[in-house]
Amino acid sequence: MSMLISLFSSAVNADQVLLPNPNGTYQVGVGTMELTDESRTQPFAPSVQVRSIMISLFYPIKSDEPTTPVSYMPPETALYEDNSEQALTGLMSPNGTFEKLALQLAGKPPQTQYTPDFPIVLFSPAEATTRLFYSLIAQTIASSGYIVVTIDAPYDVDIVEFPDGSVILLNTTVAATAALSDINIAVTARAQDASFVLDQLRNTSVVSQLIPGCSQGLDVSKVAMFGHSLGGAATAAVMLNDSRIAGGIAIDGDLYGPVVQKGLDRPFMLMAHTNRTHSNDSAPLDPDNSWFNFWNNLRGWKLDIMLANSNHYTFSDFPIVLETLGIVLNATVAANLLITDLNGARALQIVTTYIAAFLDMVLKCKSSPLLQGPVPEFSEVTFEL
Repeated sequence: MSMLISLFSSAVNADQVLLPNPNGTYQVGVGTMELTDESRTQPFAPSVQVRSIMISLFYPIKSDEPTTPVSYMPPETALYEDNSEQALTGLMSPNGTFEKLALQLAGKPPQTQYTPDFPIVLFSPAEATTRLFYSLIAQTIASSGYIVVTIDAPYDVDIVEFPDGSVILLNTTVAATAALSDINIAVTARAQDASFVLDQLRNTSVVSQLIPGCSQGLDVSKVAMFGHSLGGAATAAVMLNDSRIAGGIAIDGDLYGPVVQKGLDRPFMLMAHTNRTHSNDSAPLDPDNSWFNFWNNLRGWKLDIMLANSNHYTFSDFPIVLETLGIVLNATVAANLLITDLNGARALQIVTTYIAAFLDMVLKCKSSPLLQGPVPEFSEVTFEL
């Protein structure tokens, strides 16, 4: 079962702040949708509820038309983030801060039959973080010729807003406890979500609502996935059981479940913030040494890279969002947000360039010197062997 939600408002207002337009080959369109898996329930809901998730699908378009501003997030979510970030981190984000933001998306939907001959990439966000705070990363990757699908996990991200206006907030009790049993449940649910989304993307009626002018299901026989923090754990977990996912990236987060000991036989990349690698995992970063154990059990191509002067949320839209809004952080707020003073545009460039290089290798059979060792143009990136 699925339901279409219209794109966030594209109306221009005087206070609107445009996020940078990616410089890839393609313009990008986006469709959002609620998908419901009647065979499962929400694991952290206060009562029995079927599993409903929200996705955003970013798709490439060849177009010479001017781009159109589309709100970065819907008003209810934006207001929640204004208040939440202010309360939790001390960020100066009065009401209306995040609502100002807009992505620069394709000005017109495809005017002819849309042929979806682009590889598919799935994305899972960090715990307690909406997928919408990764939309510019997703758009940037899509602009280089990928269909990118970002997936929210209700009750373990901070807020999920549905087409009927209802919202599901983070189960703060579960998040605060961080019990290993709950983490394993969350990772399993997200892994199942990823496989469910791939199944749904084969459905012509689903795809035709997400991509105007597309009258066929998508080829999901060979895709890739990346995830941030808990989303990285979900990426590794689903690869253990779903062979359609040909390669994965775990960004800056512990790994959980059987995949740590069983390993994988397909390409996998670890990407991390300053001083975190598979070879120095230790408390408090990763008390179970999951990266160390996982790395040693990987049987396919593998790579571990580290970004200098970075922190956990450097691998999200936060740095470029705050830079675009003109918000200058003091050291305390930056530390609370888990970011650094690394330039936002530079952080976005590095993160998306290395993700795209990996995707090119796995899905387009293109080799890149970026994955073979340090290069001068990205001196911030080091390789851990």
